[in-house]
Amino acid sequence: MNLRPKDPLLAATGTIALIGQGLSAIVAGATLIAAPVIVYARQTVLGGLAGEAHHPLPPATIGALVAILLLVAAMAACAFAFLRHLRRIVASVAHGDPFAPVNAARLAAMGWLTLAVEGLSIPVGGIGQWLATTIEDATSDFGVSVGGVLLALILFILARVFREGARMRDDLEGTV
Repeated sequence: MNLRPKDPLLAATGTIALIGQGLSAIVAGATLIAAPVIVYARQTVLGGLAGEAHHPLPPATIGALVAILLLVAAMAACAFAFLRHLRRIVASVAHGDPFAPVNAARLAAMGWLTLAVEGLSIPVGGIGQWLATTIEDATSDFGVSVGGVLLALILFILARVFREGARMRDDLEGTV
């Protein structure tokens, strides 16, 4: 990414997005590794959790844990893709060409990715609530975020603005 050195906001955004991509890749990788490990070591995991809970746990606990891990991996993959789009938009702004049709598509994709994360948070929250009733001291704080839904709507509106900006730029270039 060749950022304009005099624009610290673009540089900071690009750097933060890159760090976020790295973190989301680590989360996705760790959860994808942990899921089969939990299945393989299910008796040990159930025994350890049962010791903490002071009562036997149903075998479905393992399935619930694996489901949450896989859903979190999917959410992390969405976050990675979202941040990749953001970095590409930042790069186009830094190069002085923000109103490109591709940026409109990127913003729309970011809106859909945001909605996907919000949608995935519903089963994660439901499974988490079940686990919280099964395992003592377990908590669940996942849920649909009004802020996330609002972000998606803003991204869809910005995508339209960018599409219109690209169209107007093309019309202007055609008249010159």
